Amino acid sequence: MTRRRVLIVLAAIGLGWLIWWRIQADRSALVPHTPRAPIETAAARLGAAPLELSAMGQVLSPQSVNVRAQVSGALTRIYFTEGADVKVGDKLFDIDAAPYQAAVAQAKAQLARDRAAAESAKSQYDRLAPLAQKEYASAQEIETARAAAAQASAVVEADQAAVQQAMVNLDRTQVTAPIAGRTGSLAVKVGNVVSPSDATPIVVINQLNPVQIDFAIPQTQLAAVQDALAHGDVAARVNTEQSSDVLGKGKLVFVDNAVSATTGTVRLKAEVDNAALRLWPGAFVTVTLTLKVDPDVVLVPEVAVQAGADGAYVFTVDDKGVVALRNVTVARQVGGDVVIADGLKPGEIIVSRPPRGLAPGANVHGGPPARKGARTDDAEKREYSKPVAQ
Repeated sequence: MTRRRVLIVLAAIGLGWLIWWRIQADRSALVPHTPRAPIETAAARLGAAPLELSAMGQVLSPQSVNVRAQVSGALTRIYFTEGADVKVGDKLFDIDAAPYQAAVAQAKAQLARDRAAAESAKSQYDRLAPLAQKEYASAQEIETARAAAAQASAVVEADQAAVQQAMVNLDRTQVTAPIAGRTGSLAVKVGNVVSPSDATPIVVINQLNPVQIDFAIPQTQLAAVQDALAHGDVAARVNTEQSSDVLGKGKLVFVDNAVSATTGTVRLKAEVDNAALRLWPGAFVTVTLTLKVDPDVVLVPEVAVQAGADGAYVFTVDDKGVVALRNVTVARQVGGDVVIADGLKPGEIIVSRPPRGLAPGANVHGGPPARKGARTDDAEKREYSKPVAQ
């Protein structure tokens, strides 16, 4: 009996264990398998990093001329269409020239009359001057003749000036382009009477190539700009607020001689090539100055740098694939990279895109670490396992 009971107990224990194992197996099947999170590594690399300064600016035309009539009269002809490009000296308008042609003719006639009178007065003086020596003419007569001749000569000079003024006014009836550029909208049409006193210009001409970008920087950045200018031209590039598409390139051409007491900023201007006419006066753009270029600095992806209580840090990977935390000093950002001033050497392997939950001591699997090299930025995808808690 005793043996039989032992066998029954053993059989019950075995059956219970089998049932428990089956239940655990079913539970495991219900839990989805979670693959190990991928990890990307890259080598800290040496590269060139420009020191740049960006600011919002507005496009200006270096030369903008309000074309106005310099004489009054009816507009008789327009030689261009609105929005057309013109060169220096191109005809723009004709103003009725008839009154000014008559004024020139009148001035010339007055000059001829007064010139004849001047010649007569001079002849009278020349005739009396020798007689004074023989006392055939009094000193008073001689002085009167000399004064009359001088007065007649002055009248002739005034008439010559009047002729020149009349000819200038006649020339001004034909208006030409004072600068090369693009015309705006016309304020008047043929037949309208124009005058120098008109409040609105007939047309505005703006130079479009090159253009200038007017912007301001904080006074704290002025020293860096002046230092860059001391070493040569400071390159400038322009793009829109919404994209990094470069619209034009040029250089810094102006730094104001005072800091604004209101804003604490300094006004600057950059001259930019605009051959493609992608920059329009009045538009707001982003201008970037390249103050200098550091040829060999340590660069890592921006996403590799984390912020901690003790400052910025990155995760490094040693030759055995073990992850460690390394505090670093970030100098500045350059595009999608950051410049590491201290804490990391070229060629050291880092986690370029740390996954959530990554901690020091984690082990990187999936092959040997990325080959160390001073100028490689190839990333490798690996897997990691968290260190086992002790």
